[in-house]
Amino acid sequence: MDYLDATYLSSEANREIGRGVRFDVDQSGKVFEVANEPEALPMEVTAGEQESKSLAEFAKSGLDVYAGGLKGLAQAWVGIGGDLERLATGLRDAAMAGPNESAWDAFLMGLGKDSTLLWDTNEAKAILDKYLPYQPITEAGAAKVPGEDGRYMGEGMGEFFAPGGQLKTGVQVSRAIRKGLNMLPPSMQPGPMSAGLSIEPVTGEQAAAMLAAKGVQQTAKQQAPRSDIGFYSAVEDAALNLQRNSGAGQAFLNDIKKGANVKDEEIKWLGLDDFLRGKKNVTKQEVQDYVANNRVDVQEVALGGRQPFDSKRLNELLSEYNSLKQHPIDDPSFGQEKYDELIRLMNIRDQSTEYTLYQEAEEFERMAQRAQREGDTFAAEKYFRLAEFFNTRAEKLDLEGRGMDSPPKFGQYTLPGGENYREILLTMPPKPLKFDVFLKSMGEKYGGGTPRSQWSAEDNADFERLLKAYKSEEGPYRSSHWEQPNVLAHLRVNDRVDADGKKMLLVEEVQSDWHQAGRDYGYGPKTETTVEAYYETKSGQRIPIGFGKTKEEAEASIDVGWKNTVDIKYETQTRKIGEGVPDAPFKDTWYQLALKRALQYAAENGYDRVGLTTGARQAERYDLSKQIKSIAYKDNGDGTYVITASTPNNRPALAAETVDSEKLRELVGKEVADKIISGEGKEFPKNSFSEGMKELTGLDLQVGGEGMRKYYDEVYPKFLQKYGKKWDAKMGNTTIEADGAEPVRYIDITPKMKQSVSDSGQPLFTAAPIATGAGSATIAQDGETDGN
Repeated sequence: MDYLDATYLSSEANREIGRGVRFDVDQSGKVFEVANEPEALPMEVTAGEQESKSLAEFAKSGLDVYAGGLKGLAQAWVGIGGDLERLATGLRDAAMAGPNESAWDAFLMGLGKDSTLLWDTNEAKAILDKYLPYQPITEAGAAKVPGEDGRYMGEGMGEFFAPGGQLKTGVQVSRAIRKGLNMLPPSMQPGPMSAGLSIEPVTGEQAAAMLAAKGVQQTAKQQAPRSDIGFYSAVEDAALNLQRNSGAGQAFLNDIKKGANVKDEEIKWLGLDDFLRGKKNVTKQEVQDYVANNRVDVQEVALGGRQPFDSKRLNELLSEYNSLKQHPIDDPSFGQEKYDELIRLMNIRDQSTEYTLYQEAEEFERMAQRAQREGDTFAAEKYFRLAEFFNTRAEKLDLEGRGMDSPPKFGQYTLPGGENYREILLTMPPKPLKFDVFLKSMGEKYGGGTPRSQWSAEDNADFERLLKAYKSEEGPYRSSHWEQPNVLAHLRVNDRVDADGKKMLLVEEVQSDWHQAGRDYGYGPKTETTVEAYYETKSGQRIPIGFGKTKEEAEASIDVGWKNTVDIKYETQTRKIGEGVPDAPFKDTWYQLALKRALQYAAENGYDRVGLTTGARQAERYDLSKQIKSIAYKDNGDGTYVITASTPNNRPALAAETVDSEKLRELVGKEVADKIISGEGKEFPKNSFSEGMKELTGLDLQVGGEGMRKYYDEVYPKFLQKYGKKWDAKMGNTTIEADGAEPVRYIDITPKMKQSVSDSGQPLFTAAPIATGAGSATIAQDGETDGN
């Protein structure tokens, strides 16, 4: 047994002891102390030194022994089956030598339902009977022990018992014991005991044997549920393993923050800090219920990929189609229905997209034209028919959906040679608007169609308040690239076999439109608060007479003639003056979320590696000059622009469209959009059809791609290297076949990684970003980043 629950219990406790010393438990069960600030200690301890020590020795040396550290050590000792009397002796000596309550608090963690120690209440009571100066421990017996000032020890020890004679637990009991001991006369004070707690190293196998001999069942750690895509909430994991049953909200929050992998960002997005703030008493169950009901729910939408289809039926239709002597629609034996079925099955089989089909059609058209020039009419007719067929397939897919249920959109932006291309969107469910939720609740309360005149005054006030806020309430985020709402990040991937013969999940792109837009335009609606001064006529008409950003400004703007003639009222109004994007989690760590999902998918689906394209390839891919021959635009002078674009073969890439600056950046990328906004480009001649417009061509359309290089070559590999270290996974370099040897970086899916992520999943939230600067790892679709 290489891992003990005792190790977990110890690591979960706060182990800080004294000024720079902490206790810890290693994987073998050995307890040791580590000094981080040896110069502050009254004893000679070298940083990193591992020794067995007596708790009493630490306490007698003058250290203020913190309860959390003793609890952690006690939990570990009991977890590996250590002798309880030795533990009791050591904790008692530490408490008396300090003096402090911490040791008793640690010892009494074994009493009660929330115990993580492995003894029962009767055993603990027996040990208390032995080491406290009265016999036996009963409510009545404790009350009869006299104190030196005429009081009875029971006045303190009475707090030891809950109603019905049950033992209390935790710090309440600790204080009761301390209070009772302080009441005893000197003659009754317990003397020093020599045993102390000195723990010898114990291996995992020895600990397992000790536990088995005692028949002890270790307390199983509860695990938070995993989502369908392999993530779990570290906050919920911590909440499920809370030790206290009830307490102040801040105490629960402190406990949860000590949990493994718990991040402040998740606490914020759960709203847990707000829920617990100021609460004097809350139960463990209430905390657990709140966390479970308010999880950050990241879901997945997959576009593309292999979709099952009836291959036998497809072969039958193809055989029949190839034998036709006329157009399939005109042939009575085939007809429209079979023709549509054939196209749907072919599009599913080929994982076709509109782009790939139109590309095929263009290629066959060029082949037909070449055959015509060469005088090969038979080949020309054949290729023209194929071009028509692929155009029909594309139109059927576009207009009638005859193809994959969820076809991908950007398969053209991939390296040659890949298979099973798909787009993985990580999304968050849209939150219902508060006003809509309120209206639904009112319908349930009063019945549909009930006029507001029959509502309560309080409900009518809530209606007015929520209606005013409704206009500025945030709806879901929608990217120009995806139809799905609230896409936090996306991955574009396909399958490869690399030069080493390894099956690779190649990440062609990892991106977040949402957080790119957040960096460009901010988060949340931009609002302005104004104050309106007004009066009401006898008929109830409202007449505005002054405005300002504050009441004082509004009052100062009122004409003096109004001030003594009407009853002036003021109302504060908030109006939206601009639009950012809705706020969202993972602002700086969205790429970590996406790459963790790639690792999870690869581990669960038999891949050997996860690969990354290079920054140079990314920069080239999104260089507009490779895709667009020219962009013509006109500045309308009102913040909008008319824009058109053509491809290198003079086909229209973008019809004349009027867009604002935000839409312009989405269409052509930030760098080219900035050139348009600043008026760069060549003017068209006067009296020409395009007079008043400017044109960007060639070098004007090139983008630097420095952001792509930085993040695909540095930030993403560094994250994977650091994240994979615990599973012995390292980054490496290899090549794949893509019309030649294409360099890629990869991380291995090691057996440890595969077992860990498959069995346990991964925490949803991770540490701070590898790159410096807020949002610095967010890359624009055109390859630029605002950080450069």
